[in-house]
Amino acid sequence: MSKALKKLIVEELVAEYKDKKNLVLVNFKGIDAQQTNVLKRDLSEKNINARVVKNSLAAIAFKEVGIPELGQTLAAPTVVATHDDDPVELAKALKKCSKEIEGFNLVGGWVDGELMSVADLGVLASIPPREVVLTQIAFAFKAPAVQLANVFNATANNLCQVLHAIKEKKSEV
Repeated sequence: MSKALKKLIVEELVAEYKDKKNLVLVNFKGIDAQQTNVLKRDLSEKNINARVVKNSLAAIAFKEVGIPELGQTLAAPTVVATHDDDPVELAKALKKCSKEIEGFNLVGGWVDGELMSVADLGVLASIPPREVVLTQIAFAFKAPAVQLANVFNATANNLCQVLHAIKEKKSEV
């Protein structure tokens, strides 16, 4: 590969990665082309861009983008997966693929400005989906109001029972 071509590829990688908040590196040693194509198609359905990169060129691109630590984790044939919005969905999809495909192993990543280890990505993948978290938050806000309404309702109910008991007692006399 000529130096001019390498320079163009690095410039393209820099342009692609400079605005990305979520990058995950995956080794894919021993995976054939057919599995790779199926994998890329499945990931693209989830708005995840997966690109096979030459390690030395990716390391240069990461250095130019300002995350040289990520370039230091490159070892085997590597896929760089990116997602614009949801790092949890990215981590979940790649972790699922790593369980299903032998030789497809998470290496690390860069999520919202922080370097992530394989363990960090595993924790990220274990977070419930966004919709579930939002529902849990809504119920957490709603619960005190429901409890307060129940207290007022119980107080009014108790008052009615006391007044009814007083009425019954006066009617006996």
